[in-house]
Amino acid sequence: MSAAAEATPPDPAGSAPRRRERGGPLAIAALVATLVLVTIATCVPMQSNDFWLQARVGRWIIENGEIPRTLLFPFTEVRDRPFNVHEWLPSVLFHGFIVTVGEDNLRLVLGALGLLLFGLAARLAWRLTHSLGASLLLGLVAVAVANYRHYLRPEIVALLLLLWLLHLLVACQQDGRWRRLLWGLPIALIWANSHGSFLLGPVVAGLFATGEGAQAAWPLRSRDRTVWLPAALRAGGPYALLALAMALASLVNPLGWGMYTFAFELTRSQVARTFLTEWLPTLTPKYIDTRFVLLFLAVFALSWLVAVLRRDRLRWADWLLLAAFSVLAFRALRFPVLFGFIALLPCARAIGWRPRAAVERALLAGTTALAALGIALVVKHGNGYGAWPYFAPSANFTLMMREKIEDPALQGNVLNHFVLGAELIHRAWPRLKPVMDSRMDSYGDSYFISILDLLNDEERLRAFVAHYDVRYMLLMREDFDERVRRMSNLRADGWRVHFMDHKAVLLARESPRP
Repeated sequence: MSAAAEATPPDPAGSAPRRRERGGPLAIAALVATLVLVTIATCVPMQSNDFWLQARVGRWIIENGEIPRTLLFPFTEVRDRPFNVHEWLPSVLFHGFIVTVGEDNLRLVLGALGLLLFGLAARLAWRLTHSLGASLLLGLVAVAVANYRHYLRPEIVALLLLLWLLHLLVACQQDGRWRRLLWGLPIALIWANSHGSFLLGPVVAGLFATGEGAQAAWPLRSRDRTVWLPAALRAGGPYALLALAMALASLVNPLGWGMYTFAFELTRSQVARTFLTEWLPTLTPKYIDTRFVLLFLAVFALSWLVAVLRRDRLRWADWLLLAAFSVLAFRALRFPVLFGFIALLPCARAIGWRPRAAVERALLAGTTALAALGIALVVKHGNGYGAWPYFAPSANFTLMMREKIEDPALQGNVLNHFVLGAELIHRAWPRLKPVMDSRMDSYGDSYFISILDLLNDEERLRAFVAHYDVRYMLLMREDFDERVRRMSNLRADGWRVHFMDHKAVLLARESPRP
């Protein structure tokens, strides 16, 4: 029997007719509760400050008809450094969101993307189980694990592409129609121009190739190599070709081969690991008891338990995917977001095709109860990062700060905190030019650290301000309170508080230096 045939679930049309089981009210309750939970957990105000920079880059691309090759926005010489423009395609998309729905309605976009992720995940589980209860349950768990990073960032495009790729691979597994794998090429092309995780596309296809080859060869292992090797090549070959084709298609991007070196260098950046929480190890003591880490650890343990208990139903590719993404999930806090979508495959396979009516009712009841509990928790504590449909904690400008920044009378160079640079660029560039923003992969570690250190040395700060004719400082409130406020010579230089709120402080120099 071929590998494709082994992977294909029983065909109800070829067996004895079975009366269609109706879930009735329980199925409706599970569906409604699940959709309500996904909606309130994902339809929240836009929180990511990176969004503003990406939207501004997208606007620049639309207005100029080309992709920027340099950092462009800062007032220092660093503006001529090459820009690792690996997310230009979502930048255009994000600008389109602002144009079409407006800034105040971006939560609707986030909610729609959350429902789309859930729908794709649930549909993937349906491919393997044909069970409404299993599909709703596994789809809900997958988006729950990923919810702590449900922002308007290019990563959300990468997650959609990962699910699309998994659909193709599982469909080919089931029916052996390898031509459908050609859709992997546009996936690779879009992914490489959207997010640095594009490397996962060829990796996932390669794991399928290895797993399907081993699946076909293992029953023949006692026979001659001339028997099991051709079987392995036939089963795994299409996936191996897809992995190679996706790797080559990924080269069609503004950086070419440089996109690969950029992706590897970013993972080794000391600045990223120091200043970006998402690059810290997943089990960092400071975050080990946070809600999203605890949820990930629970799903991780349950996934492996289910896989081990029902190991007779799993395929080699399931084990390889589960093992590889388990290792990745513990490398940094940004990677557990992937685990729920990958673990869905072995868990769905473990549940099996069309579970018995009693099992189906139990799955629906469990999903309903889990969704109801989730709704209660989100209403009380917020979603994975403490956001509600009416509020999200963020470093975004308050309305009053936004009014000050958008004042046409403010013009000149701004010494700003990198977190605040993105929205400053979005709202005021080129009238106000920042010293840097959050693109630390393009600025380089040395520049990034040198700018941050200015707030620790008053004389260096004053010399920098004088050399570049800095007219404003836009600082996080804690930086102002703990460091800049204590620099007595700045007041003598004419620096005054222009506006202050609980998030940030805008300083202005009243009497420019000659």
